[in-house]
Amino acid sequence: MRSGAKLSAAVAAVALLGSCSSGVGEQMTEVQRASGAVDDARDLLFTEQGADLSAVDASTGEQVFDASGAVTSPDRSWLYSEKVRSDRAFVSMLDSSTGARLGRMRVAEHLEPRVASTSGELLALAEPHEAGATPWLPAGSRRTEIAVVSTGNGATRSYNLKGNFEVEAFSTDDRQLFLLEYRPALNPTRYTLRRLKLGSGDVIPIKRSKQNAPGSMLGTGRIALFSPSGHELYTLYTQQGPNYAHGDDGTHNHDAGVHAFVHLLNLEGAWTHCIDLPMPFGTGAVTTHALAMSADGTRLYVADPSSGGVAVIDPARAKVLESVTMDLDALTKGDASAQVGPDGTLYLAGGSHVLALDGRTLETVQRWEMSERVSGLAVSSDGARLYLAFRNYVNVVDSTTGHRIDVIRARGITGISHLSPTN
Repeated sequence: MRSGAKLSAAVAAVALLGSCSSGVGEQMTEVQRASGAVDDARDLLFTEQGADLSAVDASTGEQVFDASGAVTSPDRSWLYSEKVRSDRAFVSMLDSSTGARLGRMRVAEHLEPRVASTSGELLALAEPHEAGATPWLPAGSRRTEIAVVSTGNGATRSYNLKGNFEVEAFSTDDRQLFLLEYRPALNPTRYTLRRLKLGSGDVIPIKRSKQNAPGSMLGTGRIALFSPSGHELYTLYTQQGPNYAHGDDGTHNHDAGVHAFVHLLNLEGAWTHCIDLPMPFGTGAVTTHALAMSADGTRLYVADPSSGGVAVIDPARAKVLESVTMDLDALTKGDASAQVGPDGTLYLAGGSHVLALDGRTLETVQRWEMSERVSGLAVSSDGARLYLAFRNYVNVVDSTTGHRIDVIRARGITGISHLSPTN
């Protein structure tokens, strides 16, 4: 998942009307390289301009390629760029390290790309969200249309589901699509996790033996992150309102001091686990949140600036290793960002402030104040530089001193998606 927010749901039987149809696909017979793509080893900085991504050579500041309406694969190996021409819509599959176009598929113009499989072989599309709605705060809907496109031959399978569903992620074997079902369908207050079997079109629950999580949950998801391998998805849920419950009977756990949790979805084994976060997570006003993971996938960091909570989780043991409370009020002004350096340093940015924390103890090592609001953050692959997004430019700063080294012009930038080293 890219960064966002969620509701929770009750367990209920799902009536399904699934239909499969062949779609029109166009497979490129020749790999086409986007203008400006090069083969030299470098860090590619992916900047955001709304829903569009632009790959920039971090060492020179030159644009390598861009992708409109872009969706990335969970491990960020591929990008899927949508373009609509008259009444025809196409999605191009791009190699994220070069911008090479690997294929192009024609898709229904009333659907938009949502998630890709880790293998890169499948892409799920769904109807656009209504104004003000998100994947975790959806509008009411009696039915849901989903299309799954093969990137190899462009073949499309269409599913018309009875109920209010949101696309979550593909299983790693490309045989299932995980969905969030919201109930009641027309006035969502709860959600539960479901599986769409792509072959038969059946929607089924996660096996109870594979759920270390309530079957039905209330609460609001705030932000989500795939593991580096693309085999797990982590979503932060917080209370921050009267809509949080962490139990099958719909009762809350406030007396136990649980107001937030990270929902772990394993895409390989189709199992889930809820990792409860200690106080004060989820007790502040709704502002901004951040997730970050170490490059080796052994540490997951959660930041809730509105409550001042920062925690580090061991994903393998599904356990909170360390949690601290600090003054993060300055980070609540605007969007918050988090990234982990190669040495384990956790960097947090928000408002006009950037913090460097020890990745194990969560003690503050450095704090820098910038001249204006930071809208995105990335760390170079060698850990020596930070890339900080501001309006129309990116500052390159020394990661130990906070001093500016260079400036990359980026007109219309709204944030930083990620940074990818290339060989």
